Amino acid sequence: MPDPLDLSMVVSSALPATFTFLYERLNAALQRRRGDGGAGPDAAPDIPDVLVGDLALPLRIDSDQLTSRAPVLEALDLAMAPFERDRTMIVADEVALRQILGRVRDALEGIYGQRFTFQGETRARSGPFSEQHYDVVAGEVTGMEAQQAIRGSATSTIRAKSVEPGGRVVGMKAPVIDGRD
Repeated sequence: MPDPLDLSMVVSSALPATFTFLYERLNAALQRRRGDGGAGPDAAPDIPDVLVGDLALPLRIDSDQLTSRAPVLEALDLAMAPFERDRTMIVADEVALRQILGRVRDALEGIYGQRFTFQGETRARSGPFSEQHYDVVAGEVTGMEAQQAIRGSATSTIRAKSVEPGGRVVGMKAPVIDGRD
């Protein structure tokens, strides 16, 4: 099984678009963190054709995740800078680049609450996910809730050691849940 942080399975021709997408999302998150990117969602990001699956738009940043991952994001931004300055370095056999991109993706998936899967990878398709862990649930916990529909490759995982009497755990909630892509 490949390292989940390694994008070695990404098709070579997809690597430049993968880099651009992840770099732009990283910069959007850092701008938001620094206060110069606005507080709202990223309604119209450029979604490359090499992204497999469907993202829930607009992309929304989880502020708590952003705060907790900020030091890592800053370091990853520095690591990506040489590749941004010299795009000729974005080649399939550049192991360090693929590892950096894997770490960027891992951080961004936590921040955006969505999986980013690219052409050639053998992992779940891109799309929203919710992963929650609790010791005790005494009230109501909902993994995903939508006004009209939850579509595409959406995943909700809720782990609780115990659910108290009267407690309720719901993975997904919408009038329509459609897993077809």
